[in-house]
Parts: sequence; structure tokens; C-alpha cells
Amino acid sequence: MHDIEKCQKIKIDQGFFYLGPSDKERSVGYLELNPKTSLILHNRTTGIEKLTQIKGNCSIIMYDSDKGRIVKLNEKDELEIKPAGTWHVHCNPYNKISLTYWDFDGDIRNIIKAIRENG
Repeated sequence: MHDIEKCQKIKIDQGFFYLGPSDKERSVGYLELNPKTSLILHNRTTGIEKLTQIKGNCSIIMYDSDKGRIVKLNEKDELEIKPAGTWHVHCNPYNKISLTYWDFDGDIRNIIKAIRENG
């Protein structure tokens, strides 16, 4: 896991992104979600997203089936969002801050830009 203290901290309406090394090949970092918030629906066309819940809880709404499903992550839980292109939403419906580590093939910078522009 990349050291959060070495990440670029990016403010968003829902909390913060902590952007670690990110380029066309690989992106790592953290998502801090405030209580009762969620990101916009998004996906990645390349690579599998690997999540590890660091602090608090979060829920991931995954649209990998006709109806979709909700996966709750507790501290230390891991989740792979696959296959590439799976639409999903990171949610924190809980009363405490959520901190999730992410690691995936590909570049997250365009997704962060879209989230900052569209909420």
C-alpha cells in the first residue's frame, strides 16, 4: 500500500481523494468519503479495481448483473471490481468517515476530473 502521507490530497464535495502514483499504466490511492455521501456512477474500461477498506465502512453498488448488487466493506475487507468496465458507485451511508485504498491498472485522473466537475 502506498503511504497516504505521500499522496496528493484532492478535495471533492464528498470528502477527499488521496492520489498516489498515477499514470496510463497504474493508479493507486485512497478515497475518503464523508458520512451519508457517494460518488457518481463510473467505470474503468481497463483493468480490475482492487479495493481495501482501511477505516470505517463503505458500500459498493456494483452493476455486474441485471439488478446490480450492494457489497458492504468493513475494515480490512478487500474487493475486486471485475470484469473491466463494471459500472459501480462508492457509497458511505454510515455515520463515520470511510477510507478505502484503491489500486488498479489504468489512469484515474480523468475519473477524478469528472467527479470534481459533476459531483
